[in-house]
Amino acid sequence: MSDVNRPRAQRLMQQAGLQAIVLSKPESYAWATGAPAGVASLFRRAGAALALLPAPASEPIAAVSTELFAAHAVRALGEAQVLTHSDWVETADIRPWLADADASAAELLQRAWRERPAGFARPAAFDARASFGRLGQLLRQRGLQGARIGLDLDFWPVSDFALLKQMLPEIDWIDASATVAAIKAVKSPREIALLQQAAALAEAGMHQALASVRPGVHRDAIAQAWKQGVADELRRSGAKLTGQWEYTTVGPLPWQGGGQIGVGDVLKFDVGCLVEGYSSDSGRTYVLGQARPRTRQIMQALQDAFAAGLEVLRPGQLLSQVHARASQAIARAGFTGFSRGHFGHSLGHDTFCEVPPFIAAQAHEPIEPGMVLAFETPIYVDGEGGFIIEDQFLITAEGAQAAWRLPRELVELPA
Repeated sequence: MSDVNRPRAQRLMQQAGLQAIVLSKPESYAWATGAPAGVASLFRRAGAALALLPAPASEPIAAVSTELFAAHAVRALGEAQVLTHSDWVETADIRPWLADADASAAELLQRAWRERPAGFARPAAFDARASFGRLGQLLRQRGLQGARIGLDLDFWPVSDFALLKQMLPEIDWIDASATVAAIKAVKSPREIALLQQAAALAEAGMHQALASVRPGVHRDAIAQAWKQGVADELRRSGAKLTGQWEYTTVGPLPWQGGGQIGVGDVLKFDVGCLVEGYSSDSGRTYVLGQARPRTRQIMQALQDAFAAGLEVLRPGQLLSQVHARASQAIARAGFTGFSRGHFGHSLGHDTFCEVPPFIAAQAHEPIEPGMVLAFETPIYVDGEGGFIIEDQFLITAEGAQAAWRLPRELVELPA
């Protein structure tokens, strides 16, 4: 099913003066249609799969899909809303004639292919011209000739956009990347559940990772213990993982990852799990044994910044206000030269866990119930280590609900 909040989409599209949006990014296609974009989308070119999102919430979403994956789109949207084009994969459906025991394999396949037009040949991968032609057919069916239509242009290759404009020159194509991001910023109940499940899996792995820490243990062994903890939780819960990632660092050079951990070394976790493509994102910082004074000073500044930002991480406040509060707190701690481009971001289904809107100085968007945001206060100090406090928050009418229960303050692990 689609995860688009249609009334929200209608309001934001009307504000942007758009009559519809065409989505080509595979992740956005899946979000809009509830169907997979298919193997042709792995080429990361526009046209493999296209979703048509009309502005009026009463009008159904439609799709252009490859024939190979059309059944998924039809189940999600209905047959009348799906047009198809060919990719390179040869297929045949001989099920209607399986009872004909005397027919050879070649005869059955020829029956399956008899509806093909004369001269049919498959493209090397997929034919964007065919896909854009089908899109034009959809637009004419919807009365959208000459309409002002948005595109997720932050995905489109220049050559694909040029071809689209050549084939459908009557359309007023508009960059709707910001509008798409704004629609996506408030999650559906299903998306929220997936992100919370992903966060729970990542936190389960943390317990096993921390239990593995002792002097002389390699960074890779700690990271592997986290992965094993996630795997154990998967077996216990029956959840299904579609990916995981970790940026675990030990020692004084955070961007080099580190080797074996020693007493006094800083240990930073920044980890996430993906469930149906939805990625969690949370992080914590530890030290093996007694922390050095500079380690404590840095972590205290980050804790103060996190607490200050968290005070305004609630509906009605602006994302830029969270950034300002966190920056001011770090400056008050004496780190007046500190500059962080963003203190977090939205979470969702994309090629990277960090998606707009960002908690940045330029982000004057209001925080809204239904957002799922990763709020973080990190710094990386060559000579001392990598530091981060990060939590995944669900924004509700009452405030921000954290997904993790692990303490945020610096924890000294037994040496």
